[in-house]
Amino acid sequence: MESLALLVSLIMLTMFVSGIAALLLTFRKTRALSNVTLKPLQRILTIVLAGISLVIGHQIYNNVNSVGGKIIGGFGIATALVALYRVFKK
Repeated sequence: MESLALLVSLIMLTMFVSGIAALLLTFRKTRALSNVTLKPLQRILTIVLAGISLVIGHQIYNNVNSVGGKIIGGFGIATALVALYRVFKK
């Protein structure tokens, strides 16, 4: 049972960290000289991290019956969607 609790905590940590990191990457400003190389890498990394957070958040939201699980899954989904919106609106 301890290994199951550890696995669940690692999955939730992955969702939280990837969602927040994707969101923080959208607020990072790049200079004109680094736009050519850093901007596409920043967008790709943001899309990958937001995708991870979106998938894990969606699984938690749909598979858990409690309100707390729905809130935690919704947080992962919300951070991923805001990050994706900020990437594709530009």
